[in-house]
Amino acid sequence: MEYKDYILSEAIRLVFVESRRQRGLTQNGLSIKSNITRQFISQVEVGKRLPSINTICALANAYNKSLSQLFYEVDRFYPLIENKKRLFKIPSSIAAETRQNMTDYINNAKKQK
Repeated sequence: MEYKDYILSEAIRLVFVESRRQRGLTQNGLSIKSNITRQFISQVEVGKRLPSINTICALANAYNKSLSQLFYEVDRFYPLIENKKRLFKIPSSIAAETRQNMTDYINNAKKQK
């Protein structure tokens, strides 16, 4: 998987997990609501599988979101994830505490979106 594909996959994964939790759904509940297997939902949420457009539509409906809303959220996560991945490529000459502070900053930015 290319780097940009990985970043996109991670953004989709995070948006789907967050959307499910916002709706108060378990993976099993989402499975029932979307008619997608719980196993597939789990694989998407851990980044092992990418959903097809039909699956994305079914999940958007289950989340009570439009496709544009869902993709807007993915688009907002994308640069945050890309920056976090770059952070971990920083040379080891930077102190662990500084690296942790940078990670915390990025995670806080995601929460404030």
